[in-house]
Amino acid sequence: MLPKYRLNVTLLISEVQSILRLFLICLILIFAALAAGCSTVNPLIMRDLSVNLYWPSKPDTPKIQFLREIKGPEEIIPDKSRMQKIAEMFTGDGSSILELISPSSVAISDDNVLYIADTFAGAIHRYDLISRDISYITLAGDVQLASPVAVAVDYERNLYVSDSINAKVYKFNSAGILIKDIAPLEGFKRPAGIAISSNGEKFVADALANKLHKFSPNDDYLGEFPKYSKGEDLNTPSHVAIDKADNVYVTDAMNFSVKIYDKDGNFIRRIGEAGDVPGSFSRPKGVALDSDGNIYVVDANHDNIQIFNRDGQLLLFFGSSGSGPGQFYLPNGIYIDRMDRIFLADTFNRRVQVFKYLKTGGKYE
Repeated sequence: MLPKYRLNVTLLISEVQSILRLFLICLILIFAALAAGCSTVNPLIMRDLSVNLYWPSKPDTPKIQFLREIKGPEEIIPDKSRMQKIAEMFTGDGSSILELISPSSVAISDDNVLYIADTFAGAIHRYDLISRDISYITLAGDVQLASPVAVAVDYERNLYVSDSINAKVYKFNSAGILIKDIAPLEGFKRPAGIAISSNGEKFVADALANKLHKFSPNDDYLGEFPKYSKGEDLNTPSHVAIDKADNVYVTDAMNFSVKIYDKDGNFIRRIGEAGDVPGSFSRPKGVALDSDGNIYVVDANHDNIQIFNRDGQLLLFFGSSGSGPGQFYLPNGIYIDRMDRIFLADTFNRRVQVFKYLKTGGKYE
């Protein structure tokens, strides 16, 4: 049996070792915090200087420029310092990474937060392009997202998400916390694309119901949209966009066209028809408008984007099948922000590609 004093010394040594370990961890955390505080995170660079792609090709004046691709969170998160990595080893504090599986819809807020609906993953990716932070939305309250197919952001930076399997449209605040869900009186059959007008009204395509549903700025249900127009019934509407005059553009998928209505639901015109030549569609998907009111329509089968003027005349198309820059594999949703940056969900290539509309024309580099 060890003498009592030897037991006391052993305990003392153990306590000192524990204190030293704790002190070392504290020092590492302090230095990591100081390093993080002193370091500056630069916004995500939105131009890949190694790629020079423009449409149309020479000698015409370029109108569309390729900027970059975003393949997942690794391209958003800035490189961590060695000290930060050591600190995470001790604390276990590190952001979990969820890769892009099937991006189907995109939207970006006015403070440069990019939202990507990842349908098969049952998640919304949230990429802050300025602070380079990433987060995910996988739950609406205590309900798991099952099939998020569309996203839209209002002017208060709230996020709206269509879930086609749950048959719900969820509203989240900018922190990703569920506020509520919105629905027509009889409920949705299969909600799809969402668009928000200049005064905050929401338009949600219901693909199985063959109609749109309209909601007030306060999310109250206002009724079906559009007004009935003989010969122009919607057949599987999938995507929605709204211009500066609050005209509503609907991808009428199984009629192989885009239908245009004024803000009161009166039919204006249709663009496109079934076919495989420019100006026609095989599988129309996302629709969006640039600052000049030009209309962009994604065709998933043709792997391209066609651009029309306000009168429905074809101006240009860009893209082809493949996995390189400016190539697509079943593209889907499209969103154009206030800077005329074009964000496109390149679904089966598991990425978002970013382009820019050159409003005054550009120069080849």
